[in-house]
This record gives sequence, structure tokens and C-alpha cells, in this order.
Amino acid sequence: MTEQEIMTLEQGYTESKIQHICVCWFRQTFPHVANLLFSIPNGGWRGARAGAQMAYEGQVKGVSDLILLYPSGGKASLCVEMKVPRRTGSRAGRQSPEQKAWQALVERHGSKYAVCHYSLEFITEVCIYLRINPKPYIEKALNLYPTYR
Repeated sequence: MTEQEIMTLEQGYTESKIQHICVCWFRQTFPHVANLLFSIPNGGWRGARAGAQMAYEGQVKGVSDLILLYPSGGKASLCVEMKVPRRTGSRAGRQSPEQKAWQALVERHGSKYAVCHYSLEFITEVCIYLRINPKPYIEKALNLYPTYR
């Protein structure tokens, strides 16, 4: 597939679907540290009782969707906020005020933060964070893309 074909496909995907593709790519590409990338279940609808329970247990509003607990380049971790591709006339694909505040906090304290709208953007951000050339990883992902879905 081409980069444009993937971006066109993902234009219609949910944030959850794009995040799934990203996690699958990461775990297949870096199996030795696969479980150091994990999701934070902050989103989604919950009843009042479940929401209260999560807050009681320490949930923090605005925390990124994915965290890679692997230090690199002097940074403690990579925090990734997944967003759907931006759509004209919609607030979809934009960070909330809580997410922007959390981004500022983690960046101030030594972590890298990225907002990704497409899987190829995620691959690029991870490679840059890990200080490896993204080009071969993008090329491989273009060839293997259907296996991530």
C-alpha cells in the first residue's frame, strides 16, 4: 500500500482502530520491549459509579492514550495521544484542555509527548524517539499494513 492509501483508509477509522494498528505494529516490530508500550483506559463512556471508582483509584484526566516506558535520548518515556484524523468543521482530532495540561506537565518532567492522527505518524514518532531512521520501518509497514488491521 502507499502512504496516501493508508491515510485515506484511516480517515474513516475510529481512534480505537488506529490505536490498535499502532500497538500491533509496535509489538510485531519490537517484541523484546512489546509490553513496555501500553494503553491507559481513560476514555470511553462509564457510569457514575465506575467513573467515581476510577477517580478513587487514581485516574488522572488528560493522560495520554499510550505510554512507552522505555528511556531514550535523555527522555524518561514517550507519551502518545491518539486522535482521529482531523475533519473540516469538527473538533475531532484535537486535544482537550486537560490533555494539553498533562502534555505540558510530562514534558516539563522529562518525557516526550506526541499527538498522532495516523499509524504512519505513530511509526515516525516512535522511530525518532528511539533514535532510529523511520524510513525502513515505514517502508516495511507499507508492505505489511493489512496484517496490522
